[in-house]
Amino acid sequence: MITTLSLIGMPGAGKSTVGVLLAKALGLNFVDSDLLLQVQHQHSLQQILEREGHQALREKETEVLLNMP
Repeated sequence: MITTLSLIGMPGAGKSTVGVLLAKALGLNFVDSDLLLQVQHQHSLQQILEREGHQALREKETEVLLNMP
């Protein structure tokens, strides 16, 4: 049985939309890593990118992904 399914793609490709539908169809929970990152750091992805740079954003994304529920 699938316990984790990750969708990867370009911004705006529909990962969240498809993810919600797929999770519902498979009876899984849906977690949006971008939303987790923004909540944890209290800034939008764009704000983090502008204030701290691309590398810092990637490091924060990695941290979130490694600690996802």
